[in-house]
Amino acid sequence: MGGLPPGTAQKKSPDDLSDPRAAPAPGARLTATAAPARSGQRWTEEPTLPTGWGAAMGYRDFADSGPDPEALAMVRERAVQAVLDRARRLLRHGARPMETIEAGWPAPGELDLDLTLARPRPWSAEDLRVVQRLPRDADVVAVLDMSLSMTGEKIALLAVAAAILRLKLERLGVVAFDSAAHVLAPAGSALHPRAIVRRVLEVPARGYTNIHAGLEAGADALARSTRRERLGLLLSDGVANLGPDPALAAARYPRLHVVQIGAPRPQAERACRAIAEAGRGRRLHAPTYAALPRVVRDLLYRL
Repeated sequence: MGGLPPGTAQKKSPDDLSDPRAAPAPGARLTATAAPARSGQRWTEEPTLPTGWGAAMGYRDFADSGPDPEALAMVRERAVQAVLDRARRLLRHGARPMETIEAGWPAPGELDLDLTLARPRPWSAEDLRVVQRLPRDADVVAVLDMSLSMTGEKIALLAVAAAILRLKLERLGVVAFDSAAHVLAPAGSALHPRAIVRRVLEVPARGYTNIHAGLEAGADALARSTRRERLGLLLSDGVANLGPDPALAAARYPRLHVVQIGAPRPQAERACRAIAEAGRGRRLHAPTYAALPRVVRDLLYRL
């Protein structure tokens, strides 16, 4: 019937990827190369690019290796997605920070029986108390330590912490600092979470630890805010080796909370407590960078 003689193997065409021998290695990136129209396209393999959390941890090293722009953009977006995925897992079932506003009837809201019964008698219509739960009317600026001691994994975890803040807050300003301050997002910014994460990952870790410069930039940004509530959040080990006393800049904040990162050391604890006290805020402790996102999440829920 026109078939091949018994025992004769059928020849595979170059573009038959059902043949395991012709298929590329798992994870390899495929690109089409020029070929005659009748024979279809031929495929070549490129080195496997970092994926998942490995892309987030290794993004800075990969970027510094001088890859071609297409590969760099691909790894950057994989890194951003991995950071956002981790942040969303930590935020699962968590509510956005809210504030409760109490008012008298007929203001909009739900009747609060306890508040109403607590009013002195005799009651009038105005004694009916209603409450509304609204998103916090706040501007928050995160001040991130990005000095030379920061490695790829630490930068990725700082990016997760920033993503957590932006995913749960309507607005977020971000300042990174090393020897100087770098404004990544101004106070009151509604920059998309992807853009926030991308900017944090792209900051090169270099220079000394000038906490004062970072706090000054954050305070300047908050000074231009018109929101009723304004606060800063410093993420650092608290030990500066450049610039004036950070507590001087901390005093400019209406409220400044400090998350001390790293093993408990007396010098670092004293420095972070002094900064938090000057900023009328709280000092929290993340013993490792791996613990940082959870500490920031828990602080966010208590704000």
